Amino acid sequence: MELTERVTNETRDAANVLVLRPQLQSGSDATCKRLLVGDERPVHLLGISFSRPATRWYDHWVEVLGDAPAAAAVVTTPDSFAGDPPDGVAVETVSSPADATGIGMQVTKYLNDWQDEDAAVVVSLDSLTLVLQYVSVETLYRFLHVLTGRLDAVGATGLFFLDPTTQDETTVNTLKTLFHGVLAYDADADDWRLQTQ
Repeated sequence: MELTERVTNETRDAANVLVLRPQLQSGSDATCKRLLVGDERPVHLLGISFSRPATRWYDHWVEVLGDAPAAAAVVTTPDSFAGDPPDGVAVETVSSPADATGIGMQVTKYLNDWQDEDAAVVVSLDSLTLVLQYVSVETLYRFLHVLTGRLDAVGATGLFFLDPTTQDETTVNTLKTLFHGVLAYDADADDWRLQTQ
């Protein structure tokens, strides 16, 4: 079965997906994100992004979706945000990627605002690799446990990105337990592997 069919069929009920790929392969993210989001319209999109400016983050997602989302917001840090945000994008800032409480409050605010609207809600955290430079695995695990539970409760889709080459196997396997699906890039085959739980 082709990856496209497997992602469509096997992640239909997978609210939260961990995407494992080396940072050097992040250029292939658009295809994988598109498959995971699906063809539902409209889309309300919430990003948690500390590695790229809000405008670049938004432009990338417009490319992924093939059109502008119906609503969009991004949570970032003040030093990652410069200039005016793109039209229609709310930019929320937290003090640092370690501010799990602040991030959680912003996510909850948007999930509450969007949950009664007739739209697919997608939350993307890119990347866990960067967050792990600021917090321990235990702290991140607790934060993700709460966040993925909240996404499950409101029927939102969560996409979480991690470069497994930067972490030990125990860390990767520990984080895997939080997600319904794991989509991993196989460098040897130059292809993606999907595992669902």
